[in-house]
Amino acid sequence: MSTSILYHAFGVRGVHYEATRYFGDYLLISCRMTDQYVKCPDCGNRKASFKGQNRRFLKMPPMGRKKCFLEILLHRLKCRRCGHLWWPTLPFMDGKHRYVRSFALTVLDLLRFGTIRSVSEYLGVGWDLVKEIHKERLSLLYKSMPLHKVKYVGIDEFSLKKGHKYMTVFTDIETGRILHAVEGKGKEDIRPFLEKLSGKAKKLKAVAMDMSGSYFSAVRGCLPGVDIVFDHYHVSALMNQAIDELRREQQRELDDLGQKTLKGNRFLLLRNYDSLDSDRKTRVDALLQVNQPLFLAHSMKEQLRLFWDKEDLESAKGFLDTWLKDAMASGIRVLARVAKTLAGYKTGLLNFFKHGITSAVVEGTNNKIKTLKRQAYGFRDMEYFKLRLYHLHTQRYSLSG
Repeated sequence: MSTSILYHAFGVRGVHYEATRYFGDYLLISCRMTDQYVKCPDCGNRKASFKGQNRRFLKMPPMGRKKCFLEILLHRLKCRRCGHLWWPTLPFMDGKHRYVRSFALTVLDLLRFGTIRSVSEYLGVGWDLVKEIHKERLSLLYKSMPLHKVKYVGIDEFSLKKGHKYMTVFTDIETGRILHAVEGKGKEDIRPFLEKLSGKAKKLKAVAMDMSGSYFSAVRGCLPGVDIVFDHYHVSALMNQAIDELRREQQRELDDLGQKTLKGNRFLLLRNYDSLDSDRKTRVDALLQVNQPLFLAHSMKEQLRLFWDKEDLESAKGFLDTWLKDAMASGIRVLARVAKTLAGYKTGLLNFFKHGITSAVVEGTNNKIKTLKRQAYGFRDMEYFKLRLYHLHTQRYSLSG
């Protein structure tokens, strides 16, 4: 070990190496400060006298499997010109933290490939220290979120606790970056960030979201000049809910064998018919032949999927008008209800052909969010959990708990 190695390997400078001692599973590297960084913070004078000393022990990156600590003797200084007293701060010291800067950088590097728990176990430190370093870094990275280039935003929510607590996320559809996360999914919860978008996102053209009444009302109120787009996923989900409700209604009118047949084929009815193999298509066909209401509803569901394949706005509008008319005239309550809902959001459906965006990017982020939810550390500190969400776009792999 030498002063040169301390500088080049660990970024420790402004000190003079003295000795290395070995204690079982760790090394203790001793050094003392030099006058390289002696400078009065008041007058800038570089001449000072010693007025006391303090010995500090700082964590360093490990050497192999050995933990390392830096023992440094710091001197309290008195300026010979103005008499100011101060404790010097050396470049490798990170405020009052009990580690050198290179240790923090090592933690951040390891967190790119591991979890808080695995990194803390590897370094032999508490998980709270690893979290503290990571949170501090993320707080600096996402202190302010640039919005001036954002053109398309997706809005979606996920449950923090099943059926009880929700969080809404706003995602830049072009980059996949989560711009903001807020607890709740009501109109008043999302209004503050929408107002911020209104003031800063001057290039914003459209917002992709589900057909939530609170979302629609908030976006229309805060962003009156921005188009709203409803996409495939949420329309399909709405239609599948209707099919499943109809299946349950029909099931109650059948004998035991018929009930078991309908219940056992539930997911086949909800899946896209074209994606089924020949055996499953045969099962669906046989099932629909003996139940006219389900046959008609299922046919309407498959027809609605063709809406998204239309080449232009005019053909899409004509197709949708016909589908809505047929659904209302079908005599099936759940179909008429879906048609009434879609008619109310017709402009948002047709805006897909104007902008060509969906919330698929938002939905694709959900797997990573689910992994974060399994890591209990996030829920103990909601601010840290949100910072982790903002950082998700940098993850190119699936995190493990």
